[in-house]
Amino acid sequence: MSLATQYVLIWATASTAMALASSTATLALARHCSRLKRYVRRTARYRVAIARLRRAGQVSAAERYRNQVRESAAPVLVTSPEGEILGASVGAVELFGYGSEAELKSVPMDRLYVNPIDRSRQLSEVLRDRGRLRSSEFRMKHQDGSEIAVLTTVRVVATTDGSTYYEGVLTDITQLRAAVEERQRLESQLHLARKLELVGKLSAGIAHEINTPMQFVGDNINFLQRAFGRLSAKLTGNPEFTELLADITDAFDGSLEGVKRVSETVRAMKEFSHPGDLEIGSTDLNQALGTTLVVARNEYRHVADVKLELGDIPPVDCRRAEINKVFLNLIVNAAHAIEAKGPGSRGTLTIRTSSDGSRVWIDIADTGSGIPPAVLPRIFDPFFTTKAVGKGSGQGLAIARSVVTGHGGDLTVQSKVGHGTTFTIMLPCGRDSGVVGPVRASTNVADLEASIG
Repeated sequence: MSLATQYVLIWATASTAMALASSTATLALARHCSRLKRYVRRTARYRVAIARLRRAGQVSAAERYRNQVRESAAPVLVTSPEGEILGASVGAVELFGYGSEAELKSVPMDRLYVNPIDRSRQLSEVLRDRGRLRSSEFRMKHQDGSEIAVLTTVRVVATTDGSTYYEGVLTDITQLRAAVEERQRLESQLHLARKLELVGKLSAGIAHEINTPMQFVGDNINFLQRAFGRLSAKLTGNPEFTELLADITDAFDGSLEGVKRVSETVRAMKEFSHPGDLEIGSTDLNQALGTTLVVARNEYRHVADVKLELGDIPPVDCRRAEINKVFLNLIVNAAHAIEAKGPGSRGTLTIRTSSDGSRVWIDIADTGSGIPPAVLPRIFDPFFTTKAVGKGSGQGLAIARSVVTGHGGDLTVQSKVGHGTTFTIMLPCGRDSGVVGPVRASTNVADLEASIG
């Protein structure tokens, strides 16, 4: 075999070996890639399965929590920050008077509040700032529309997915609140009775001290007037004394009028705050109104004209001092309402009485600024007032209604902004249903004061 032939055989053998090696390597690489693809697919399936397991665990925990909330005997609400009810316990469903959790969850949270702004202002703002609200009282609504007082403790709960919700534990304190208000009412009545008794004693003493000197001042003026009359008869016709006589006569008339006015006020003060008026007795409310008008004259005379429409009404069994206090409060409030319309404003204060034989109505109406509809439902709440600081304590109307209801009557109000307000007192007639005095419709204050004197 020649050398060239040998080289050819060697080259062919080497080429075959190289081709075989390359094919083997390619096959191994393909097998490795196939295994790698299968591994990636399995890893992806594992990741999906793990994610499903994690989600299932979270859902299970959330569901367990909701079940715990539903079965709780305490009223518990779970809501979103936007106001959607996410869960409610049996106690919460019963508290608000709904038939089931689903029925309660269908109601927007704001509708459960008497004043929806309370949730955003008093609850949400505090939770955003502090993350917790402890023992705050809210006025909420039962399904039938009645108001319930609720003491609430709320905390913010964050979930693993980054969302948050509010968890609130509620306590019904409606009966407790009613008991507190009843105690406040009784304390106010006791305070009023003590105050009236003290004012009565002071007023009676002051009236006596004023009345005694006023009697001899009046007697002396009458004597001087009579003496001057005899003296003027001798000076009549003398031109030097004509003008002086006229001035002196006017002075006597003015002095006597002043004495009469002071005497009327003193009599009204004694009658208004007589200590014995704290006992229940038959009372002529027309006369009581006249007495109160005399006492309150300084409050209304510069801002209002008084129009009286006093009808035939039977006597009422009441504590006159307390009813006088109610009249005084409403008359003074009416004067202030007229004055609130602006400087120089003058209005009309109308007082009207009527009866159907078993009940008596007293209307005290003004042409003042009126009460806004948003404020009207709260004017009888203790310590609620729209007056400036130092101008009112917010107890006058609350005490007035308490006094009237304590006499078996009612105190209501009607008002229109810009047109005025009318308070109506209803009281049951006394045992003696006879008519008190003649008809006094459309009488004036002066005539009424004269009847009092």
